[in-house]
Amino acid sequence: MKIAYVTGFDDPNDPDPDLDIPFAIKACKDLEIDLHLVNWQDNSVDWFSFDAAIIRSTWDYVPLREKFVNWAKETQNKTRLFNSSEIVAWNTDKIYLKELEKRNVPIIPTKFCSNITEAEKQIQWAFSLSQNIALKPSIGAGARLAGKASTNDEAIKLAYKILENRREIMVQPYIDSVDSEGEKAIVVIDGELSHVARKVPALTKGGHGDAAGKAEIDSEIKKIFEQVKNALPFWDELLYARIDVVRDDNRLVLMELELTEPWLFMQYKPDSAHKLFRALLQRIN
Repeated sequence: MKIAYVTGFDDPNDPDPDLDIPFAIKACKDLEIDLHLVNWQDNSVDWFSFDAAIIRSTWDYVPLREKFVNWAKETQNKTRLFNSSEIVAWNTDKIYLKELEKRNVPIIPTKFCSNITEAEKQIQWAFSLSQNIALKPSIGAGARLAGKASTNDEAIKLAYKILENRREIMVQPYIDSVDSEGEKAIVVIDGELSHVARKVPALTKGGHGDAAGKAEIDSEIKKIFEQVKNALPFWDELLYARIDVVRDDNRLVLMELELTEPWLFMQYKPDSAHKLFRALLQRIN
């Protein structure tokens, strides 16, 4: 079985290595899978030659989202793609948060802005809820272009920076528990809750949502997992997912739903790589 593990370019000036790769390589060796690490932007790749392709660390897609979505559509016509191109198109713009909120998934209060006039209004709204606010691009990865602001001037500068990069702005009250309790990443493999990691607060401590430690699977984690699961009509199609949550007003709320290229924090559960590739084999056999 020949499988493509799809990656992207890693910026040497802003490194963000795929730490799941060693676990994937070992699992595929144990399962006798012929695994190839391939870059989605490599035009020499013969996607027809693979039994399946699994999107992993394509974190360079952000400024090339349209190209990436088109690549996913084209590749899906040549081999089995996980997750699917339809899911990629839906999940690579965080406007999906509006849809999930309508489906009873608790989210951080969020406003979307396409110009500076809208941004100024929503910045005032966010400051009415919190002393600090967060501004993020709706199309983004690894907290790039995102920032925390404690003054109106700081917020406006962040807004202009996002708009200059031709992205829509997400404005949110800053959730202080990110810095104390931490953001939690719920890893899902083949529809089942696998493990939970704590992440380094990217907007205050830097990095790209790096690993801070392992977290327990408790009743709160299980509850929001079920809420997200019930909100997605295509849940059974997902080979993998990551549900990033944070505590707001004494409950866990969704920060982001990663269905395209999430780091799966396999170091906290090494056999999760075996489970991932066994599930992949079942889907393509």
